[in-house]
Amino acid sequence: MIRVEDFTELPVGLMVPMEGKVERCPRCGRNGIEEHPSADIPFFLHVQASEILPDGMRDEALDCCSLAPRTN
Repeated sequence: MIRVEDFTELPVGLMVPMEGKVERCPRCGRNGIEEHPSADIPFFLHVQASEILPDGMRDEALDCCSLAPRTN
């Protein structure tokens, strides 16, 4: 079963269990959840697909904005 979560439709300040607090993205202004993966560049998650597999759960970012510093 695949489940798609669209955080852009949720109000700012809402706490989403196991995800975090909905905030406004500094890059595009849409609502989302700030993510800080331990071995990757931070990003703002707007839409996510989740799938339950026999050996666990797989999450895939369908729409996100990188929070890496912009270089010229």
